[in-house]
Amino acid sequence: MEIFPRETYKKLVQPDGFSPAEMEAIYRAHGFDNVEMAHSALQRIAVHPAVADWIDSFVPALFLGLEKTASPNRALLNLERFIDQSRDATMLKSLMSQPRLLEMLLTLFTGSQFLSDILLRHPEYLHDLSDVRQLAVIKSTEKLVTEGNAFLQTDSAGLDSVDLLRRFQRKELLRIGMGDLLSIIDFRAVIRQLSNLADAIIQICLKLSLSDLPPEAHHFAVLGMGKLGGRELNYSSDIDLVFVSQSGEDVTQQLGRKLIDLLTRPTAEGFLYRVDMRLRPWGNAGRLTPALAEYLEYLKTHAQSWEKQALLKSRFIAGDEAIGQAFTRQSRPLIFLRKAPDDQRTDAVRSEVHGMKQKIEQKLKRHGGEFGEVKSGIGSIRDVEFTTQYLQLIYGDEYPQILTRSTLDALARMAAANILPARNFRVLTDGYTFLRSIEHYLQMMHNQQTHQLPEDERELQFLARRLGFEGKNSGTQLVNRYRQHRQAIREIYRRYLDAGYAGQMQRSQTTQQPVSIPSALSLDAVYNTLFSQIEITQHQQMAAELSPEQPVKIHTLQLDDDRWQLTVVGYDYLGVLSVICGLLFVQHFNIVEGHIFTYDAPDKSKPGVYRRRRLPMSQLQNLRKKAVAVPGRRVLDVLTVQRNEPALAETWDNYQQRLTQFWELLRDQRRDEARGKLARLFAKALPESAAAQTLLPVDIEIDNTASPDFTVLRIDAPDTIGFLYELTNALALNGIDLIRVEIRSVGNRAHDTLFVTDVRGNKITDPQKQRRLRAATVLVKQFTHLLPQSPNPAAAMLHFQQFVSQVFSQPESYVELATLERPEVLDALARLLGVSDFLWEDFLRMQHANLFPVLQNLELLKEAATPDDLRNDLKSALETAADTTTRRQILNAFKDREMFRIDMRYIQGFTGSFWDFSEELSDLVEIVIRQAVEIALPELEAQHGVPRTATGARCPLCVCALGKFGGREMGFASDVELMFLFSETGSTDGEKSLTNTEYFEKLVVTIAQLIEARKEGIFELDLRLRPYGKAGRMAVLLSAFAEYFAPEGPAWNYERQSLVRLRPIFGDDALAKKIVALRDQFLYESAAFDAAAMRAIREKQVRQLVAGGTVNAKFSPGALVELEYLVQGLQILHGKNHPELRQTNTRKALAALENCGIISKKDHAGLMDAHLFLRRLIEAQRMVRGNAKDLTIPPEDSDEFNFLAKRLNYGDDIDRLHEDMLTHTAFIQKISKKLLR
Repeated sequence: MEIFPRETYKKLVQPDGFSPAEMEAIYRAHGFDNVEMAHSALQRIAVHPAVADWIDSFVPALFLGLEKTASPNRALLNLERFIDQSRDATMLKSLMSQPRLLEMLLTLFTGSQFLSDILLRHPEYLHDLSDVRQLAVIKSTEKLVTEGNAFLQTDSAGLDSVDLLRRFQRKELLRIGMGDLLSIIDFRAVIRQLSNLADAIIQICLKLSLSDLPPEAHHFAVLGMGKLGGRELNYSSDIDLVFVSQSGEDVTQQLGRKLIDLLTRPTAEGFLYRVDMRLRPWGNAGRLTPALAEYLEYLKTHAQSWEKQALLKSRFIAGDEAIGQAFTRQSRPLIFLRKAPDDQRTDAVRSEVHGMKQKIEQKLKRHGGEFGEVKSGIGSIRDVEFTTQYLQLIYGDEYPQILTRSTLDALARMAAANILPARNFRVLTDGYTFLRSIEHYLQMMHNQQTHQLPEDERELQFLARRLGFEGKNSGTQLVNRYRQHRQAIREIYRRYLDAGYAGQMQRSQTTQQPVSIPSALSLDAVYNTLFSQIEITQHQQMAAELSPEQPVKIHTLQLDDDRWQLTVVGYDYLGVLSVICGLLFVQHFNIVEGHIFTYDAPDKSKPGVYRRRRLPMSQLQNLRKKAVAVPGRRVLDVLTVQRNEPALAETWDNYQQRLTQFWELLRDQRRDEARGKLARLFAKALPESAAAQTLLPVDIEIDNTASPDFTVLRIDAPDTIGFLYELTNALALNGIDLIRVEIRSVGNRAHDTLFVTDVRGNKITDPQKQRRLRAATVLVKQFTHLLPQSPNPAAAMLHFQQFVSQVFSQPESYVELATLERPEVLDALARLLGVSDFLWEDFLRMQHANLFPVLQNLELLKEAATPDDLRNDLKSALETAADTTTRRQILNAFKDREMFRIDMRYIQGFTGSFWDFSEELSDLVEIVIRQAVEIALPELEAQHGVPRTATGARCPLCVCALGKFGGREMGFASDVELMFLFSETGSTDGEKSLTNTEYFEKLVVTIAQLIEARKEGIFELDLRLRPYGKAGRMAVLLSAFAEYFAPEGPAWNYERQSLVRLRPIFGDDALAKKIVALRDQFLYESAAFDAAAMRAIREKQVRQLVAGGTVNAKFSPGALVELEYLVQGLQILHGKNHPELRQTNTRKALAALENCGIISKKDHAGLMDAHLFLRRLIEAQRMVRGNAKDLTIPPEDSDEFNFLAKRLNYGDDIDRLHEDMLTHTAFIQKISKKLLR
């Protein structure tokens, strides 16, 4: 939508239209930084004779176009110059009336001043630029030579041939740059065309140079090196050349000098190229044109490794092809190691290549330009190139297929040969493309050789916006993305080329962190009756050794073959007992019996007296906030443990180390993190059979008479696996302080006695608190037992604790507690609450009223509601609504409740398949949208009447779904993509009449207001696929739809491609059929699929949306979008001859592609598997994060990746998940490359 009404823009060019403050607000809102300059330029444009008649319609389109540019001021000033320079009234008329042509021109004017100046000198070039299809053409060298020679024959005010050639070069650079700026061609196509253009110019210049030289001069070959040799040229690159002749005659030296002069000499038309000849034998000291034999001898006897490295990119360009190919053929064996990988020779090459890179970096460092130097700095383009060339030098003799000149091609071939791991290939390829794109946009601006990110914040933001980053912090986004790629590239470079790095990495991974532990202990008479003086002395000695650096100590004594006595002394923190018991379980020990004490340190004023101190709550909270132990508090545990397998010294060492790590977490007040880590370890150690066993009852007797200071809990329960950990964890989570514990097992039952207080140190005497203690402890203990079934045990436990607290706050909590005591309900909650923090904080916790009805009748989740049931339920609920506000509330309550139910079915595993989940969501969305339209229409008609056509008939409306909604492939947090279309112009027949355009615009606004998105990205209406996107009307006239999406219309290729999924969901059937017929005509019967444009858009997506060194499940190469684009591309390519391919659903389209023989049965199966895998992967990510903004896959060694594996039912097999990711994404890339060339 426009920021201001259209009338606002018209008033800007009217005298005294706005006050200075109002005018500044309008300009600032569109990104202008110099309002006075901009307004003056607009006033001059407005009175230009060619513009004056169009100004009312032109200015709104102009401002909406300027809003999208990186620098509105720059674009506006260039536009003013263009209008002044142009003498073609017809062309200016086209510019005034075609918003898309204006958008293209403004993109050029803000993207490159160098290219803008070419157009400003030759406004007539706009005719050729206005045809988007011509911008997408990839011209070969041969075609460019033909066109260049023809251009030399044009009559252009007496210019000589070389000046005409310079003009031809500029025109082609403008064409290539325009396609680049508009993302019509991808990076590979850009560098290939720039290289082809250079090849063509060199060939034409060589022909001109030979025109007056004798025949022997023809035995001369031009070789391209560096980026030109690799067909990777920049907009402002030097061209690295080497000349070779048959015998080095003087005439060939003369020819070389003449060729260089034609290429480099500046005139009023500029110059062609800067030429660098330093890569020839002996550099600047050597002959300009060495003989073939002379060059080969130099390579054998004198060439340095860096010179051989440079020859990897050598390529014949012009002249005597026989000489050029002979040089290539005979020089190749001289630049590779004969046997690879021989360690000694490999080390020598590595040392030389790395040494050369270090010299480059040291030079940069001396000049203070290392960070932000995308070409030669740390983690730069050179890092990728040197890594690639190093591997070619090492493996090229053994794997000749990797000896390609192109960096990207070489990386792909090395990955295919398993020389380069898949992750390294992805990091280097994505990073190289990203950095080269920055380099291009830096150089394109002023045709200058710059490789440095701007230091000026404004210039940095300008560059970032030209690269597609959006928002006020676009510069920061660019720098962050640069840092990510820089770091990821550098790590790989160092692994291959920095000899010391691998050893350093290995040492850092194997070096143990020093173990640090905590302090002292105090005891009383109960303790003295249980232990001998020798044991007491040992305990005191252990307590004396405690310190802030060593907060816990253990001692073990083997009692017999399978039993040990474990003594633990340490600082006391809430939850330490659950850590002690949990880690024992993790190490496969069972606690048979034991005694646990928690006491204060001795009162030094009264020697020999030990007493427990109660602290005021305020002091206790203050101490805990400061992350220190309660003064004097110590814990002593003496446990008898049993294990059916030997316990070696390393077993107890490992226990001590883990105990210390958890103690430090508790000390630092990172209790949730400690609980989470322990819950994960516990879940991993618990056998599936144990997790699946029936939940058995736990009896808790609460006694306040047995002790004057403590409440005594007597536990009687079956002694199940991990029982004591589950019990102590439950008490810790409920804020119960354990003072002393007596552990005793008789047969298969646990009889434990616990002496406890509340957090203030008081007994628990309030009956309500006792009931809560008993219920909550049992619930949490039972819930802990089910944690292995949760994707994220830590989150599940934390959320369950909060959930139970919420239950106790309800008026009729006893009803809900009864529900929670059912094992199947606890099992459902374990799965549910461990899915994500988002789902808990923003969904489940806020929908308490929706959750319990579901939990009380889990059987209802097993059956999906039919669309008819949903429609009837909603209509029945709306029957009693008296006004629009009530209808809106009912509609949204229904939407939220049913979305909740569908999500619960999916999380609990009741949905038959992921695609059933998708269909259920799509059905719900369609019902809600239809009902919203039916609520809005009568309200608008009551205000404005019925919209009529010229014949008086009711104007038909059709609502169409697009995107995932159109394909009935909705998922969690999918946008609802819509397009509203109406058939004809006209007006409404009410008293407050509106035009049909105004009426249907108002309808769309009303519908958008009716449907409330509770969370960003969840059930949000998205109308951006309409003609001209945000700049276009929200309600689309059918004729405007036809004009925009027609093959010759202004729609971008990706916009036209989006119509593959267009599906009418509501409205007039006849209009719906017309829309679908137009879609089929434009998409399948009239247009071919532009694979180059698709690759350009994908490249832009990767650059903007994929963090460096990571995988994005939606946008990375081989991810979901690439699969969808592949399928849609094949549908468009073959849909004319195979109407059955015209499917909106991806999987149905894949099935049709196989049935038509377009893809093989094997490829079909692979793509179907990949599609399901990626959709499930994305849904798992979205449920965690709550939206689709960041679908970056977490690192494989992170807890987040482990949770992801569990959510996707991989269990602990994270390696298999990682391997499946690599396999599926590589397969999609392979098939896409094979089928969409």
